[in-house]
Amino acid sequence: MSGTEKILEQMRKAPTNVRFADLQKVREAYFGKPRQSGSSHAVYKTPWQGDPRVNIQNDKGLSGPAGAAGHRTSRGIGMNINHYTYRVTWSGEDNEHLGLCAEFPSLSWLAPTPEKALSGIRRVVANAVADMEASGEPVPEALAEKKFSGRFMVRIPSSVHRALATEAAEQGLSINRLVSAKLTA
Repeated sequence: MSGTEKILEQMRKAPTNVRFADLQKVREAYFGKPRQSGSSHAVYKTPWQGDPRVNIQNDKGLSGPAGAAGHRTSRGIGMNINHYTYRVTWSGEDNEHLGLCAEFPSLSWLAPTPEKALSGIRRVVANAVADMEASGEPVPEALAEKKFSGRFMVRIPSSVHRALATEAAEQGLSINRLVSAKLTA
């Protein structure tokens, strides 16, 4: 068993008591050298779509997710992480439950139970929001807090536009009414 495998096994047994230096060895084994380091944070580029980043904070020699966990609002505008759109699904590839957040598509959390997957992704989101706030980055607005007008524009090929116009005319409908009916069917 390699040193990295031993560290991973120890992390699985005691995930809340991981030394920063050990976690850094595992991260570098999987992701290479960090794209940012030199502070209490080390940020690693990952090979996945959307360029998600692994960002772990050195907390007095122990590792912790970047930022502080908790229920917070963002930038004083009343946005609450409890209003984000969370989903838990089964990952056959990982053989575990996968926690996701629509407003943070690059974040996820794997766990043996749906409850732990939800709890995990909520903590990760709280930490990401705290880190973004601390660094002055804009924090995504919760979908539940956004106001939607009911209008959006879609660009389609002219041949599809023609086909929709023809179908709408044949049914005595406007294109908007036809497309709305198709979207809600």
